[in-house]
Amino acid sequence: MMSDAATICNFVDDVIDEFSKTKKKVRVNFFKYLESENIDRKSINEYVTDYSPLVSQQISELNGAIIGDKILTEAYGHLKKSELRDFKSMLDRFLVDVNKYKDSKRITRRKKQRSPDQLVKGLHLIEDSVIVNGDEYMPVPKTGIVDAKSIFLLNVKTYDLLFLSGKRLSCSGAKIIGVDPNISGLKKLKKVTESINSVKSSSNLTCLKIFQTLPNKRRPSPKTVSPNYLLLKVLT
Repeated sequence: MMSDAATICNFVDDVIDEFSKTKKKVRVNFFKYLESENIDRKSINEYVTDYSPLVSQQISELNGAIIGDKILTEAYGHLKKSELRDFKSMLDRFLVDVNKYKDSKRITRRKKQRSPDQLVKGLHLIEDSVIVNGDEYMPVPKTGIVDAKSIFLLNVKTYDLLFLSGKRLSCSGAKIIGVDPNISGLKKLKKVTESINSVKSSSNLTCLKIFQTLPNKRRPSPKTVSPNYLLLKVLT
């Protein structure tokens, strides 16, 4: 029984013979041909390694004839220069599709998707209710950070408000990643209770404006989040 690599070799020989007779490029999608033959990974790798260099060599010869190499021009004297270009173009296209098909058969290992619980495992935030200025606040579960667009955190020791926003937030150890540094940042709260109430009632449309209109200068957000932070608001 003929191997798949041999099947490709015979196909290439037929394509070359057809062109030599008709002087016309074969109108075939080589990638789809390989798919239709259901060439397996082992066979396409064998063909690319052992046989495609022969096609590359012929392309090199055709290129030599095109640019006027005396010996190669004589060897391909039955073809006009325009036909040489068409021949070379067809074989170039064949090699591109062969390598594309080889890549499509490559074994790729899927990265195991981690759950939100696993992603936030290294992030240590306040997990119990706290009293701030006489009012009790319950933290939002930190798993909500994963895939959120914006979040607010309050440092209960310093009353720094941390605003983090991006297309898709996530966690890596004690870091919150996916943050847009141009709009995220840190501000010291003046009117603590009033500011917290504004944050708690914010939406995706208003969160950035609320943060920007708070008094005090915006400072860069820290690289890691300390355990003194309470997760006040998550916006998805």
